[in-house]
Amino acid sequence: MKTTLKEYNEKSQEKSELRRSADNARYSQDYTTYHELTEKVKELDQAYFDKLDTVSVSYWIGGRSYYQDVVKIGKAYFCHGRKMTKGNGYRFIEEIPEITDKMAADMMADSYYY
Repeated sequence: MKTTLKEYNEKSQEKSELRRSADNARYSQDYTTYHELTEKVKELDQAYFDKLDTVSVSYWIGGRSYYQDVVKIGKAYFCHGRKMTKGNGYRFIEEIPEITDKMAADMMADSYYY
């Protein structure tokens, strides 16, 4: 699905506000509001975020490597609604064909040392 950066940022902000409101409702033990808001988040995911173009990328943060499926809009990559730039801490971003089991195992083995 084609989208613009402005639309993606608006939808990401809307989703984060819905999640924040749902968390506040859960902590105040208002479970009916919590369930309504989580349903709105699911509807937003199905209507918009699940239809976006995703690619598999490898990147580094600090001394650790990560592999993840992220959203690609134009030439920019977005991870959880945040643009992946050097200023945000993402280094050596490369598109890869797919995330293999070995890559996931390497990340788990690396997490032992931290």
